[in-house]
Amino acid sequence: MTHAAHKYLIFTMAGRHYAIDLAHVAEVVEQPAIWPIPVAPPCYPGAMNFHGTIVAVLDLAQFLGLSGGPGGSEKTIVIDTRIAALAFSVEGIVRITPQGQAELSDTPGGEAFALGHLNLPEGKVILLDAAAIAEHAADTING
Repeated sequence: MTHAAHKYLIFTMAGRHYAIDLAHVAEVVEQPAIWPIPVAPPCYPGAMNFHGTIVAVLDLAQFLGLSGGPGGSEKTIVIDTRIAALAFSVEGIVRITPQGQAELSDTPGGEAFALGHLNLPEGKVILLDAAAIAEHAADTING
């Protein structure tokens, strides 16, 4: 993906807006059928079948310790399998934003897994690092 074609997926969790680099997303799906993962931490509601591949589903808000929103997950963001066999369960998808409509700025300390803020016309959105989340999530489920 060229620098000019760079885009971000904007989504909601716990009533707040977040973003992820669209290059790290394989697909966005409606809440899929999931099966429990024995002895997995509570932030893993289960696993799903994604085009023949078993993918762990991570409740991203719970994993990040977020609360205070309306709750409920309606969409699942499947991460590119080159990063991990992982999907993020989120409240909803807002839109895709091209780089030209989002200015990236530094993140103040305290934002877990944040690469920075995207300054959008409607306000600041936290840009999350999908690879870092996947790495920490693997450590969490593997003990």
